[in-house]
Amino acid sequence: MKTRPNKANKSITRRLIAIVLLLEFFSALVLIAVVALYETHVHLRAFDILLRGRAYAVLGAVQDADDAADSVILDMAGIHVPKGDFYEVDELGQTLGRSAQWPEQQVQSGLQRAGHNGVFPATIDGKRYRFIVIHGVRVVDPGAKDGGVTHSIRIIYGASTHRVWEQVERTVRLFAVVTLLLLAATGAAMAWSLRRGLKPLQQLAEEAGRISAQQWSFRAPERAHETRELAPLAGALETALERLQEAFSQQKRFTSNAAHELKTDIAVAKSSLQLLAMRERTAEEYQQGLEGCLADCIRVEETVQRILTLARVESATAQSPPPSADAALCARESIQHLAALAELSRVEVHLDTAPAAVALDANDCMVLITNLLHNALLHSRPDSAVQITLATEDKQVSLKVQDEGDGIAPEDLPHVFEPFYRGDAARDRRSGSTGLGLAICKAICEGAGGSITLASTPGAGTLVEVRLPRVEAPVAPGSGNHQTKFSLV
Repeated sequence: MKTRPNKANKSITRRLIAIVLLLEFFSALVLIAVVALYETHVHLRAFDILLRGRAYAVLGAVQDADDAADSVILDMAGIHVPKGDFYEVDELGQTLGRSAQWPEQQVQSGLQRAGHNGVFPATIDGKRYRFIVIHGVRVVDPGAKDGGVTHSIRIIYGASTHRVWEQVERTVRLFAVVTLLLLAATGAAMAWSLRRGLKPLQQLAEEAGRISAQQWSFRAPERAHETRELAPLAGALETALERLQEAFSQQKRFTSNAAHELKTDIAVAKSSLQLLAMRERTAEEYQQGLEGCLADCIRVEETVQRILTLARVESATAQSPPPSADAALCARESIQHLAALAELSRVEVHLDTAPAAVALDANDCMVLITNLLHNALLHSRPDSAVQITLATEDKQVSLKVQDEGDGIAPEDLPHVFEPFYRGDAARDRRSGSTGLGLAICKAICEGAGGSITLASTPGAGTLVEVRLPRVEAPVAPGSGNHQTKFSLV
């Protein structure tokens, strides 16, 4: 037997873990970006305050020059300027002092972008710096009559931001490491939780995998029934497998019964031919033998035809729009068709009907009513009656067939709609019954969305009730309320 290659290499667990971890990873990236922006803002603001303080310290170094013009000078004695910082002090474009190796070009470029008062970055020798511009005044001889001489001073001070970015990078690195550890822990926890959570599904799959053509029993694990998401699936599997098991059992019984029926009929025909061949016979004996074989062949043909009819109605699909048939007309035609049988059986057939269009094909409607009437006639006592009643009830049509026969034994009632089932096989075989009539009727009713029920009292008779969907359709002329009777006087 050729085995199918296993292509189940995709795991729902892995997909879920990957999706959740991916979402967490992007969330972590967003968080790290927000943290980096926040830390950068906080540290740069603190750095700007530091720069401003140092710039004001340099402003404090602007002193009176003690000359007749009351000018000012820059005296950096006692002022600590960290190594690597830059500063420049000027008054109205005149430089009072600056640090060594003053980056004139970078500062001027930054001043053009930042304006005359503000903060701007600059890159000097491959290093990142940050400069601040402040403006202040110095008053010489403020106690003089004229209020002294006021000098407008501008301070430009810059320092390296290397430590700022180190602190930001350290913080971001810490968040990144913690995030990776959390992702790893989350992935491990999710893998464990999902495997534990999906254990009922795995058990359900293992239990379903034990089903075979020889072993149909299936019971979902209790944990599957206790899990809200799996309970509907477990119940559906159990129900579906029960139906499939019943369907296969019915199919096996049907096949076995059909083979038995055909084998019996063929054996009878074979026996008849063997008897004819055992010795020389007269022309009349040969004629009688051939007529018997012909009757046996006709019986086999009828059995096969009923089997094909049952297969057709069971496999029929819904039609749109649905077909329609006049049940009253079909009932009258069925009575006409079985008039000879009713007369031979000395049974009166009464029909009480009104116009009733049902959702059935006309041929199926004829088969349905004819089978029910045929069964009723076969099992009716002589000088009794069969009552057929058709009535419309809201959106349904009710068909009742009541006979006054011997009835059906209680132990046979649950099986009357099974193919080839006969309560008294010997008697039914003599009457020509194959045990398929009621099975065909049930298949026709269920295929049309209707129902069929049977109630019987031994010694009092049997009542079969059919309910079919009613349709709005034109009714043939002359279909009014009336009664029809066939009887043998």
